[in-house]
Amino acid sequence: MYTHLVMWRLKDNANGMNKELLAKSVKAKLDSLPAIINEITHFEVGINIGRYGASFFDVGLISTFATESDFKTYCVNPEHDKIVAYIQSVTNDEQIVDF
Repeated sequence: MYTHLVMWRLKDNANGMNKELLAKSVKAKLDSLPAIINEITHFEVGINIGRYGASFFDVGLISTFATESDFKTYCVNPEHDKIVAYIQSVTNDEQIVDF
C-alpha cells in the first residue's frame, strides 16, 4: 500500500473568498477525484476544526493506492493537475509525507 498525506495552509483571501470558503472549495475539488481516478483506493479530505492555539494547517488529505505505480498514475492525471494548480494558487504552505 502507498499512502499520500498532504496538508495545506490557505491564504486569508484569494479569488474573492475568505479562508473558510477557500477550504470548502479545495475540499470540494479534491472530493471529485475518486470518481475520476480509478487507482485511488481510499481518499479522505478534511477541513481543520482545531481551535486551541496550535500551528494548524487548514485542509488535509489522506489518500491510499495499492502500489506506487498507481500513485504515479494519479499524479499525472490531467484532472489531478488542474486541482493541484488551483490549490497552489490559494495556499501559502504545503507539507507532504508519503509512506
